[in-house]
Amino acid sequence: MQTRPGKIPALLALRSAAHRLIQVFVGLVLIRGATVAAAQPAPLTPITPGQIIGESQFEKARCVQASDPAKYQRSRAVGRIYTGHSYGTAWRIGPANLVITNLHVVGLDPDPTRMVVEFDYEEPNCDSEAVRPAVRVTVERVVASDGTTDFALLALDQEAIDSGVLDSFGYLGLDTRISEVGDPVYIAGHPMAGPKRISRLHDDGHPCWVTEARNNGLADFAKYNCDTDSGSSGSPVIDARTNAVVALNYGFSSGYNIGAQMSSIWPAIAGYFDEKLPEGSVPVEQPGVPMAKPGAVGVQVNVRVTQVDGQSPVAGAPGEQLYYHAPTHTTITDVSCQSGTTQWIAENGKAASCTLSGAANWTTAQSVALRVDNTAPDGLVSDGRVRLLSDTGQIRGASNLALNVMSRGPGEVQSLRAQAGNFQAAPLHSRFPEPLTARAKDPMDNAVVGADVTFAVTDEGETRTWFEGNDQTPTVQTNAEGDATSPALVTDSRAGTLQVTALSSGRTATFDLRVVSQDGDPTDKVEHLSVITGQGQIAPEGTEFPLPLTARTLNQGREPVEGAWVTYTIIDDRETGTRFVGADQTPTATTNRNGDAVSPKLIAGNRYGFVTVTATSNGKAATFIIIVGTI
Repeated sequence: MQTRPGKIPALLALRSAAHRLIQVFVGLVLIRGATVAAAQPAPLTPITPGQIIGESQFEKARCVQASDPAKYQRSRAVGRIYTGHSYGTAWRIGPANLVITNLHVVGLDPDPTRMVVEFDYEEPNCDSEAVRPAVRVTVERVVASDGTTDFALLALDQEAIDSGVLDSFGYLGLDTRISEVGDPVYIAGHPMAGPKRISRLHDDGHPCWVTEARNNGLADFAKYNCDTDSGSSGSPVIDARTNAVVALNYGFSSGYNIGAQMSSIWPAIAGYFDEKLPEGSVPVEQPGVPMAKPGAVGVQVNVRVTQVDGQSPVAGAPGEQLYYHAPTHTTITDVSCQSGTTQWIAENGKAASCTLSGAANWTTAQSVALRVDNTAPDGLVSDGRVRLLSDTGQIRGASNLALNVMSRGPGEVQSLRAQAGNFQAAPLHSRFPEPLTARAKDPMDNAVVGADVTFAVTDEGETRTWFEGNDQTPTVQTNAEGDATSPALVTDSRAGTLQVTALSSGRTATFDLRVVSQDGDPTDKVEHLSVITGQGQIAPEGTEFPLPLTARTLNQGREPVEGAWVTYTIIDDRETGTRFVGADQTPTATTNRNGDAVSPKLIAGNRYGFVTVTATSNGKAATFIIIVGTI
């Protein structure tokens, strides 16, 4: 949700053939060392815009000070960041010189020498429209970043920190637990690159809250109905009970704003804090996530319940009830309760509970036994909930149930991919430069040692290429890295294309190869690659994009190159889940007489966002940007 300054050409002037033109965004240029005229933030269209949920409930920071001084004080650690090309929000994490924001705010190739974070950029009082001069601190370097959770950890100028100029603004602690639906939260940031605003209320006048908490198999995310807008990227999402940060805001999805939870970000940055959470943090030990296969019965999932602060033990009282809700694709077969309790399981196995007949401490490990559906997909199965209810029905403690479902166990081949030797070309009557290497991984992404991998030539181009030796379907065992390497491949007297497949335990990897004549590989002649069709398409979540992507190749004389290879790669930074039709997610197409290479069609994922697809050939690249959702 970055806000772009003006006088810089827009990168995303996208247009769908049947939809609207996306506005080019403009704004204000910050000259290094100059004062920021921030009273004039431009109305911009960000890459991942925020969203005002219903009516705007933004409040000036100073307007919150009187009614809720704790929230205002925490907001003091939040600043506006200018990156040399965009605006966003950043905040101090701990007492040292580190701040955090979104990776998409600073960009993939950031220039720290142009970055500055401005603290105290707000009105001096609730009735004022003027803005006080900001305290500006330059950025020394980018310390760490990650595209999955969209964070960038930055180091501020150490001399400025040592001078004490930021001491009065404080810093924020972290809440590393996984949020639950209903958790009250608030956000402090700089929407539209303007003065600081706090979003703490929903339209109904109640505190805004977490509307969904989930894991996409890579990280924990939370949705919430607090207002954000362009420029709010990088804002802290703060638990209203602990005043510690539970998530890093980055965009919106399906009608709600969304952020990556600190439970997933903290492990990636803990080393920069000596593995110790900053003061004011709420450390939580999350239950481990067991692994099971589809159809498994009696899988034990440990449960640890704490009070709503996420840390304190729960001493249950007689009459209270521990209620279990099964994760998706599972049913409950048994419940392990502490002694002196009664057990109940619903007929459909989707719910269970234990009723306390006496006091008990529910922070000690309990467990529930699950049966996994035969049709359960590979990946993290979640959405299970455990709640301790008082005899009046109020929630006194909570936890999550999650299960990692994999069709294969540790040590079994879950994936096989081309590791080396793909997309080679060899002249007639010669050998291919490299043998072919396939890498086998298990469900935990570990190398599989000693697995049998069989190679076979599929020679539809009738090149008569063969493996050296008598065995034309050689079987090779994987080594310590999980790699199996084929014998050398030998060409004959006919040019053309061929494929070699590697097979292990039902998993396949495909190698695309070419035998070339004296004229050489047509791909080597590609000097220009351009976008022809497919740019700027929009498709609703879960539907097929209307057009495949077409890139055109030209040689040095600007003539079409026929028979060249063009490889398409999805760069899904927003994790929309968009993919090509078919198993090959880096498909290679061969150009026709017009020099055009057509990709397979694409299927939109289940999350709104912009998706980049690159086409590459002979070191040249062309970029397509497509959109999941509706604009």
